[in-house]
Amino acid sequence: MDEARLTRARRRSVVQTAGAIGLVLLLVGALMFVLTSRQHSRALDAELTAVLATAEDVDDPPPGQVLARQRPAATAAEVTASASPELVRVLDGAVGRRPGRYDTSVGDNRPFRVLVARRADGSRWAVAADLAPLRRQQGQLALALLVAELAGLAGALVAAALLARRAVAPLAAALTLQRRFVADASHELRTPLTVLHTRAQVLARRARTRPADRLTDQLDQLVADTRALGEVVEDLLVSAAAEHQPLPDTEVDLAEVAREVVASMSAYAEGRAVELRVEAPGPAPVRGGRTALRRALTALVDNAVGHVDRGGHVTVTVDRRDGRVAAEVADDGVGLDPGEADRLFDRFAHGTSGTGRRFGLGLALVQHVARAHRGSVEVAGAPGRGATFTLLLPLA
Repeated sequence: MDEARLTRARRRSVVQTAGAIGLVLLLVGALMFVLTSRQHSRALDAELTAVLATAEDVDDPPPGQVLARQRPAATAAEVTASASPELVRVLDGAVGRRPGRYDTSVGDNRPFRVLVARRADGSRWAVAADLAPLRRQQGQLALALLVAELAGLAGALVAAALLARRAVAPLAAALTLQRRFVADASHELRTPLTVLHTRAQVLARRARTRPADRLTDQLDQLVADTRALGEVVEDLLVSAAAEHQPLPDTEVDLAEVAREVVASMSAYAEGRAVELRVEAPGPAPVRGGRTALRRALTALVDNAVGHVDRGGHVTVTVDRRDGRVAAEVADDGVGLDPGEADRLFDRFAHGTSGTGRRFGLGLALVQHVARAHRGSVEVAGAPGRGATFTLLLPLA
């Protein structure tokens, strides 16, 4: 349905754009035709005026023209001998008219232009020029403009199609992002919601038959499930906001942020019997959004703790390297295949090295935050030997 609407919008845009360009081309072509025709007409008038001003007799006019002269005392006009009888009658009447120019038809509607002039000696002159060459020029000009109009219209259609596709592309991309976000949310929330529903049903049944103190374990598990669900929702919201909202440009001490993240995640790590420590000997200033950076480091730590066996270790190290700030999160857990580094940042990626490692939205969010801060994320590790994710950002 949405694709059909976008297609109709694109087609409507093509028609409207091509129509507007075609109308402009039509107006320009009509203007060119009128101006060019007037120029040719004026050139012919100038030529006829020069002929009347320089002619001494009617015997040798320029090709396509016929001269007529009526002397002051004569009652009939002298006309070029090659003139047809119809043209002779036209010129004989023309010399008696007021000086000026007019167009007429001779014989079988053959167009002629007649120019009449009076000289100082009292003689009257008239010259008739065949308008067929001028009409042919105008026809050729009209045909050339028509071909140019059609070519321009074809080019306008192509340009309109490209412009429409480019204009609709952001809408299609936004629609794709919206659908992906909905799919991500549905995919990621389905399992925890199912678990919560099932656990709530179990608790409801047991509450009718057992004392409340025996439900402690189940309630603790329910709390853990709600925490996991909350983290998924937070990841989804942060990911959606990060793609559409500009990050603030403030100075942030990434070492301080790392210490805050480790402090907040320590209880979670202790609950999984994982040792979580931080090594940040000095300040590590970067420019960007503190909330986004905190969420990115939290995602890296959460990913590491979630893939370390009981008794494992996760170390967060923040220091300066070659003019950049490096936030490194290393674990000694199940590990990963470095050859899959690029694919690991896809949403809901799974490892294929036999560990079954799943990365959800966290690493995709980390990569987006890194790019938004003009940085990058590096991955190192091996199956069964742990993994190291390093967030590299420009030093402030």
